[in-house]
Amino acid sequence: MSFTHVIEAAHKLELHGWQAWTTPFAIDGIAVIGMVMRGAAFSRATRQLGFRVQVAAGLLSLACNVFAGDTVGERVYGVLIVALFVFSEWLSDRMEGREVDVERERAAKRAAAAEKGRATRAANKQAAERLVKSGRRRMDRELAKLTEGR
Repeated sequence: MSFTHVIEAAHKLELHGWQAWTTPFAIDGIAVIGMVMRGAAFSRATRQLGFRVQVAAGLLSLACNVFAGDTVGERVYGVLIVALFVFSEWLSDRMEGREVDVERERAAKRAAAAEKGRATRAANKQAAERLVKSGRRRMDRELAKLTEGR
């Protein structure tokens, strides 16, 4: 939405054709550069500058979104679009990754697999013992039948 609003604002400023169509790329491109500058890999000064770059691009986008509207509703909608973008940026800043201890997870998986193997072997042993026991009872019954018949 903001993309087309920026193009409409450019048309109102009498930019036509490719000039109007490159305007949103320029504004959003600067915003993306600011976002990259705010990455954790950069120094505090670079992150602060990146924040300022994002604020400037955001204000420019906001101005274009409001200027593009012909009615109060369209202008409010333009503000809403930029506000949602700012809110999503705020949310993305609060997301934190989780440290993963790969060796600990591997050890836990190995331990779980070993425990499952022990349980399976124990269950198989019990099943084999039951089978042998039932086979002995059957043999005893057959022997008893044979001895009774003598």
